[in-house]
Amino acid sequence: MTAPAPELDFVFHPRSIAIAGVSTKEGPGFGGGGFVASLQEIGFRGPIYLIHPSAAAIRGIKCYPRLTAVPDEVDYVISSVPARLVPQLLEDCITKGVRVLHLFTAGFTETGDAERAKMEQAVIARAGEAGIRLIGPNCMGLYVPAARLAMMGNQPPEPGPVGMVSQSGMNAGEFIRYGLPRGIRCSKVISFGNGADLKAADFFDYLTDDPETEIVAAYLEGIQDGPRLARAIRRAGASKPVAILKSGRTEAGSRAANSHTASLAGSLQIFDALCRQAGVLRVESLEALVDAIVTFRFVKRLAGPRVVVVGGGGGASVLAADDLNAAGLELPTLLPETQEALAKITNEAGTSVRNPIDTMSMWDEGGFEATLRPVLASSNVDAVLYHTGFGSGPSLRLGDIRSRSAAQAEALGKLQGEYDKPIVVAIRPSATLEGMDSGFEFQEMVWRQGLASFPSIARAGQGLAGLLAWQRMREDC
Repeated sequence: MTAPAPELDFVFHPRSIAIAGVSTKEGPGFGGGGFVASLQEIGFRGPIYLIHPSAAAIRGIKCYPRLTAVPDEVDYVISSVPARLVPQLLEDCITKGVRVLHLFTAGFTETGDAERAKMEQAVIARAGEAGIRLIGPNCMGLYVPAARLAMMGNQPPEPGPVGMVSQSGMNAGEFIRYGLPRGIRCSKVISFGNGADLKAADFFDYLTDDPETEIVAAYLEGIQDGPRLARAIRRAGASKPVAILKSGRTEAGSRAANSHTASLAGSLQIFDALCRQAGVLRVESLEALVDAIVTFRFVKRLAGPRVVVVGGGGGASVLAADDLNAAGLELPTLLPETQEALAKITNEAGTSVRNPIDTMSMWDEGGFEATLRPVLASSNVDAVLYHTGFGSGPSLRLGDIRSRSAAQAEALGKLQGEYDKPIVVAIRPSATLEGMDSGFEFQEMVWRQGLASFPSIARAGQGLAGLLAWQRMREDC
């Protein structure tokens, strides 16, 4: 039986959209014109109506002087007009029977001005009376690939299992952009800004109930309705993997959060306790948030902290040992039978068949799989971290980099499935354009084989350590 649609599902599946405040001179950046360009690029399937007092058409789309002049039904409106014009736009929304008003418009409570705060409260009250739900103010709104909604350009129409709740539109956009080349595809991403009506708790509850969302990421600046938010986070954490980036960790960050979205950052100690009780992973940076979601998405579960590092480059391997130990992981000594199996593959000087494993024989025909198999078969290994770089060493000497990369990615995916142990890949940055391109191509090959990739060994270690910490919290809940 198909699960019933979550209560707020209508918010994420508009049939038609009107955009108020599109400039005739505006480029494809933020604002009304940016939303038009983004919706056209992703291929929104319904009609788009533009509201402009005098223009006949913008970007090839007919304009109407007021929302009430649109002859057809409109159920979703994006406001890019100045704050002083929002009350009248809301009245027009009520007349048209609009269901959702997304206020990209800023200049309300976050300004610290008492009159602006009073205007925001009046807008909330009036919208509530009319049954209109508000997203914002001061936000980018929604990215819903399946519904062909985009908040910014270059957001793909391919959906995936990751949902995100974010008070910041920029951080929501960066999360999408950083995760994209590593295989992260989204179900719904919500930038909700001030959260004057629909708040973080509403969106946590929605994503918890959403059958298209399997993993939840969040960026929070402040705490609105603390007890309700705590209940929503606990509910999400009991149902799905959740990782949260909380700003306002310092006094300066708290001040910045308040001026950005009129939020009080709250006590980080209290929030930490909530996350532990809810079985939710709290991270310290946007990069760490993406790493956590990549790990949830592709590694899913880790039996223990014992990691074997495999890859060319002795110096990188030595640093890997330090990085992984610092993250709280273990580099176990390989069992005698594992070392014997590896010794049969290589007899070259300057290589190591301990842990980390650094052997040039990996690049010989059949050497790649032959090196990894005995390691994955070992009873004292929980995961393998394979690290590689492009633009130096054997990467260029072997000639056809793309062919070798494809063969490696396929072998890694096959071996992970055979041994049911996670293999994560750290792709070290290259100093050459050719190497960078090769690294990006390999990164895509890797995630399409179902493997997690990271831009450094240290971040791979932090990702795995975070997964272990999350598993322990879930066991204690």
